[in-house]
Amino acid sequence: MSTELLKRIWMFVVLTPAFFAARAQDSPLVPQPKTEMEAVQASEPALQASLSEEKSSLPWQRLEARGITPQVTLLVDWSKNFRGGACSRGSVARQLFKSSLTLDTEKSLGWKGGTGFASLYYHTGKHGGEYAGDAQGFSNIDAPPRTYLYELWMQQELLGGRLRFKAGKVDSNTEFAVVDNGGDFLNSSMGYSPTIIGFATYPQPRPSLNVSYQARNRYYAKAGLYDSAGVGAMPVAEVGRRWAMTSSELEGKLGFGYWRQTGRMECFDGDDLEGTGGFFLVSEQEMWRSHRSSPSPATSGAQETPQSNMAVFFQYGSANADVSPFSKHVGGGFVWRGALPKRRSDVVGVGATWASLHDEPEATTSEPAELVLEAFYKIRVTSFLSIAPDVQFIHSPGLLSSQRDCLVATPRVTISF
Repeated sequence: MSTELLKRIWMFVVLTPAFFAARAQDSPLVPQPKTEMEAVQASEPALQASLSEEKSSLPWQRLEARGITPQVTLLVDWSKNFRGGACSRGSVARQLFKSSLTLDTEKSLGWKGGTGFASLYYHTGKHGGEYAGDAQGFSNIDAPPRTYLYELWMQQELLGGRLRFKAGKVDSNTEFAVVDNGGDFLNSSMGYSPTIIGFATYPQPRPSLNVSYQARNRYYAKAGLYDSAGVGAMPVAEVGRRWAMTSSELEGKLGFGYWRQTGRMECFDGDDLEGTGGFFLVSEQEMWRSHRSSPSPATSGAQETPQSNMAVFFQYGSANADVSPFSKHVGGGFVWRGALPKRRSDVVGVGATWASLHDEPEATTSEPAELVLEAFYKIRVTSFLSIAPDVQFIHSPGLLSSQRDCLVATPRVTISF
């Protein structure tokens, strides 16, 4: 697919809501009163309520009613390394623009249980890894600058949503090794284990076939087959269980997965290996949840609504040290949503990720592992704007003894509609 075609798709995704907005302004649904009598009639409460309801029907809300949900997100990272690493002079900035369309086939086509999705990414700016010299990736939006079709897939749910099939260009980390409570961290290893070779996730999802089954007793099983960019294929499988503890229904999850990379691969010592594989484990547990009674708009009474919660997560990954840059990985963290009474949408998190180096014989000057300590506070400014100051201390950045430990600060700005 050519770059020009991708740009045209992006223009269509972004400008479609604006087109409908312009049409709505040119042809208002409710005519404006032009005479004194009409003005008097328009002041009646019932008519005023009708006018207000129609004016509040925004273009994208009308699209959603027809089963089409557009979304636009802009992520901006600005990073400053205060010491150590590859470079502590200056700073780096990069931006990731994401536009997407989600199709509910039941609303739009009468096709029950179907979902379609397409997204286009545009990335610009310098690569933070070249600036700090770390190995795990202290910013999960770092990538080469380009515009490209990120995901394009169709999904079908059966058995009341318990059985699900998905085919197309898919981000594998939306299906496997998912860390629900790690999404607000910036370090890439907080999202999935770096021991997984060729994982088809950001910045390059790949064509795939996926199937998932959720049993009534909360056990689940997933399997996927992903293209490996000419090297071979990558089958992935994961089994696990979700649960809810105590009367507060504190949610938890434990998942165990295996991946396999087929095709001939070159080892670090120069020998060839026919495929390789590894394991990963993900565990999460909500530790505490606070509720407060609040009036319900649908009833005259009060209802319990979650106000804040605390959760922890843990990761483990293992791979063949002969071919994988990282042979072992351990990570975990703690998140607290609504830590302040009047800031219920804010999130604070602390975490650590440790990855050990492969057994490359010639790496005599390398450190055995890289350790990252991360802390952030995500401030929800408005419904569409958030700011998340983030600080990471990186021990043995890039696993090179020639690089001092570094301290990197990155405020992330997120705008999403």
